Formats: sequence, structure tokens, C-alpha cells
Amino acid sequence: MIRSLLFAFMISFLMNFAFIYFFKHKKFKDTFEGPQKFHVEPTPRIGGLAIVLSVFAAALFYHFTAYKSDIFLLLLATIPITAAGLAEDIFKKVNPKVRLIAAFVSVLLGSYFIDMILTSIDIPFIDSLLQIEVIAYIFTIIAVAGVANSINIIDGYNGLSSVVSILILFALAYVAFELNDSLILIMCFITIGATGGFFIWNYPFGKIFLGDGGAYFIGFIIAMLSILLVNRHNEVSAWFPLLAVIYPVFETVFSMYRRKILKRSKIDHPDSFHLHQLIYKRVIPFIFEVDRNNKLLRNSATSPFLWLICSFGVIPAVIFWKYTYVLLVFVIIFCVLYIWLYKSIVKFQIGKYLK
Repeated sequence: MIRSLLFAFMISFLMNFAFIYFFKHKKFKDTFEGPQKFHVEPTPRIGGLAIVLSVFAAALFYHFTAYKSDIFLLLLATIPITAAGLAEDIFKKVNPKVRLIAAFVSVLLGSYFIDMILTSIDIPFIDSLLQIEVIAYIFTIIAVAGVANSINIIDGYNGLSSVVSILILFALAYVAFELNDSLILIMCFITIGATGGFFIWNYPFGKIFLGDGGAYFIGFIIAMLSILLVNRHNEVSAWFPLLAVIYPVFETVFSMYRRKILKRSKIDHPDSFHLHQLIYKRVIPFIFEVDRNNKLLRNSATSPFLWLICSFGVIPAVIFWKYTYVLLVFVIIFCVLYIWLYKSIVKFQIGKYLK
């Protein structure tokens, strides 16, 4: 398994290097348009393609070294949603409805090949509803699309989404190791390796970006492995993966609430008021006293704060992965602390606390 991780890392590292220096056409690059853009020069946004190809290559390597092919059933389900994301990276005109349909098709493929349907979340009333097949499918599509989109939502600064994804995948890998689930474990390791190869080029200088394709691919894998882990092992609480992904997921939910209820705008309307953007604009200059025009330094200094915030969900999830009520308490604590931190930054009170 370690060989597969290293293989995925090297392929991703070399492929991202090639993409940086050979894909120089403007349609492959991210521009400065939009309030969520904080980089300093046009940058390739197809790092996700390198990750996808590296994961598939590592899966092939694993197949020929371990003589197991079930990993390809997992990867087959990722194709529709990943293709929709990559199309957006290149053409920049893919309708959100098309991406939702792609997520729906990916879930259907997952349910057909690998039993990727949520039938329990350890809440009695909802669990009884999930026994109705149509409701189970709808709930799974919303959950999977939500996790995939949440990785895309936090993909705003160098190294942010890649390290957050690696932390979550390590949590899933740990529990899979404890349960001797080799399929989930190897899938986690391969994805960690491929994401790590991208991270080297993305952080701190932002030579290449993940893009929608990479974010959807990694997010879908995280959602898929989370569902499989819960479905295949009764001892795993459904709240374990939720707590592991609580940072990007709650960021997404809170953003929807903020846009729709507080600002009365469309929930998919981009803005510059995500937590990571507020930290970039209001916390980093205060702590490091850096020039506000030094976007690269501020960009790279932002991500470690969010890695720490993500760990507040990942660490207790790993420790208490069997215990539903303990996990539920930590989910509530995280959400309360997130809202407190967000309000403190918005009201310019964070300086007082830091001092």
C-alpha cells in the first residue's frame, strides 16, 4: 500500500510539473475575475486532472501488484462528476444543473457497483425514512454533492483544500486500518499520494490550482469512502465521517445561510465572505503585519490557520469513531466555535482575543 501511495505521489508530482510548463494556453488558466480570486498571476487550474490520472495510474499499479480489481469499481463512479468539473475548468461555461446531474449519475453508478447508498445516519426517525429507496437515493445525492462541492468551496488559497482533504483521508484510512478494510485503505492512500504530489507545486507559491475537476473528484472520493465505511462496518458511527468533514461541510452550509437569509441573494452567487477569505483579509495582516499588497505571502499564511481549524474536527473524529453521541457533541461544539470565530472576525474583535 505504501508503494501505491508513493507511486501516486511521483506520477502526480511529475504530471503537475508538466502541466505547469506545457499547458500555457489561457483557457487552461485561472484569471482574476470574481470576488473570490486572490492570486497574483494567471495560473493553470487543471491540477485536478493530474490527480485524477495519477489515481487511475496508481490503481492500475495496485491491480498488477496485488491482483485486485475492485478498486476500479470505485473509480468508475467518479467519472461523471469529475468530467463535469474538468469541463468547467477548461470551458468555464458548465451550468450548475449539469454538474448536479453528473453527481446524480455518479451516485447511481456507485449504488450499482459498490452499494454506495446511505441507509442510516444514526438518527431513528431519519433512518426509518431512509429505508424508502427513493428517499435514500435523494438523501445520498444531496450528501455526496454537498461534500464534493464543499471541497470546491474551500479551494480558495494555496494548499488549503489539498491539506484539508489529506487530513480527512488520513482519518478515513485510520479507521479502515482498524477494521482491516483493505479496499478503503488503499483508496485513501492512493488519493493522499496523488494529492500530495499536487500540493508540492500548489503550496506556497501557487504554481498550479486544483480546479473544479480536482475538487469534485477528491470530494466525491471522500463522500464515497465515508458511505462505504459506514455501510460495510456497523461499528462505525455515521457521525464519524460527518465530524471528519465538518469544516468544509459547515462552511458550505453557513455560506448558503449567509447568502440566502442574511444577504437575500442567490445561494450560488460567489462572494468574498467565506471564513478563509476573512482570515486572509483581516487576521493575517494583523498577526504578521504584512503589506496588504503582498498577496502571495498573505495567501500562503492563510491556509495553516484553516488546517488547524479542520483538525478540530478530524482529531476527535478519529479518537471517538465508534461513539455516536460523543461525535454529535463535537459536531455541535465545532459549529458553535465556527460561528463565534466568524462573528469575531466580522466585528473586528479578533485582535482583542489574539492579544
